[in-house]
Amino acid sequence: MHQPHSQSTTPKSVSITARRPQFDFSHVEKVWLADPIKTHFLNALSVLIPQSERVVNDIMRRQLKHIHDPVLKQQVQLLIKQESAHALMHRQSNNTLKQHYPLITRFEKIQTGVMNQILKWGSTAFILALPAAFEHFTAAVSRDFLTHHDNWTQGNQNQAIEFVNWHCLEEIEHQAVCLDVYKTEYSSGWRLVCILLIFWLPLTLVSTFTIHLFLLHKDRVIYKPKNWLPYFKFLARSTKLLSQGIFAYRKQHFNPWQAKDQQLYQDALKRFSQSQ
Repeated sequence: MHQPHSQSTTPKSVSITARRPQFDFSHVEKVWLADPIKTHFLNALSVLIPQSERVVNDIMRRQLKHIHDPVLKQQVQLLIKQESAHALMHRQSNNTLKQHYPLITRFEKIQTGVMNQILKWGSTAFILALPAAFEHFTAAVSRDFLTHHDNWTQGNQNQAIEFVNWHCLEEIEHQAVCLDVYKTEYSSGWRLVCILLIFWLPLTLVSTFTIHLFLLHKDRVIYKPKNWLPYFKFLARSTKLLSQGIFAYRKQHFNPWQAKDQQLYQDALKRFSQSQ
């Protein structure tokens, strides 16, 4: 008997797994990556992640009843478990961050208000594009962090870096799921391209770089002339990183899994397994 074609584009060799590692952030130095610019970029993303992942999970839960492919449905359920664990650990990380920067709470409240208005007034297609857009950005950062690990860490080892290793592993693991769900309702990728370019990319850049600059301001990093060129180079590189590949979504059969991603994923899985 002919089996129906699965709507999932995740490779069969990839097993989406809900892991529950624990991390202790109490002894992590303020600059825990190669330099303050990289450190505060990931700190800025961390501030935004818990609310973003809560919204992604809410949208995916509502969409579950419309997914008929059992493989994709199971992957969505596992993604929800993964994202719940990510949000929990980022809240713990952010609580440590707030000890140094209490005003982070204000950024969290602004983000919550903005997301609530988007969910209230956005169209069905626009809201379903949100998880796909979010996974585009997190997968881009995750690929870069895992590919250029030494550049990000300069050989440092600490609990915060182990935490990022785990998060990046799981973001790579489920990078295609939200796009697959979006395509069950909207086959044309041009709508997603437009939503990303016109709304989500600018909003992500503005929100992330605003928090990034705030943290660099509080540590007086941005006021040192020696940091100006590295700062602007990092902004340019990060903007290119987050915007790269958006037009690929216009292709009907586009798969976020790039040729080298499976090896990158296997290497990250090995690194995680050795750390446990």
